[in-house]
Amino acid sequence: MGRRRHRRKNSGAVKLNVTAMLDMAFQLLAFFILTFRPAPIEGHLSLNMPPPIPQTNVQSTQTVGTEGNSAPALHALHLFVTATEAGDADQIRLESNVIAAGRLTPATVAGIGRRIAPLFATGNVLYDRIQIEVDRNLRYEELLKLVDVCAQQKLPDGKPLGKVSFVEMQR
Repeated sequence: MGRRRHRRKNSGAVKLNVTAMLDMAFQLLAFFILTFRPAPIEGHLSLNMPPPIPQTNVQSTQTVGTEGNSAPALHALHLFVTATEAGDADQIRLESNVIAAGRLTPATVAGIGRRIAPLFATGNVLYDRIQIEVDRNLRYEELLKLVDVCAQQKLPDGKPLGKVSFVEMQR
């Protein structure tokens, strides 16, 4: 049997401490995850577009809104919500009219629903959706209370209002 040679480890070799590098990598990963603030959605535009009306005679010079067009133009009903520094609702405006002030209690939310309901109950509905513009400080819980009361509104045909959206208020 042959003798095996044992190689001696070179004492001058560089040793990398992988544990320290992994710790630093996880610290950097945690830092970037916790400080990440996504930019607003690019190209997000709040537009009030006319309702889609099929055009059967393309050669016709008749325009939307003239005789023969019985479909009313539908728009978004705007709710504006300002918030306190603590994140509670401070003031709620329906278009330009203040409909609630202060915290959103169950009674206040019910009152907002009663103020909005007549706008959708009549046969001449001018609105097909509700857009809620919220202050940056408003807590999500408070926003959901408003979304719930808006989603409970009924159209004249008895169907629930299905179009409720919210955006951050531009300053």
